[in-house]
Amino acid sequence: MTIIEKKSERKKKAIIGMVKNGEMSIVYALSETERLNDEGKLLDNDYEELAEYLEELLNPVEEPIEEPEEELYEKN
Repeated sequence: MTIIEKKSERKKKAIIGMVKNGEMSIVYALSETERLNDEGKLLDNDYEELAEYLEELLNPVEEPIEEPEEELYEKN
C-alpha cells in the first residue's frame, strides 16, 4: 500500500469515526468527502465507500413492515 493510499484510508476512517461519535454531521461529512476527493486527497475507492456509507446514514433504506396475514376462512 502506498503512502497516498494509507493517507486516503486514514481520512476515510477519521470521517467515519467523527460521524459515529457525533463530532461531525452527516451532511458536513459528505461535503468534506466531496472536497477531499476533488482535491485528490481521497482516492476513488475510499471516496465511493465513504460516500455510500454517508448517503445510507442520510437516507436510510426503510424495510417494509410486514403485517400479519389474515387467515381467510371459506364457508362451504
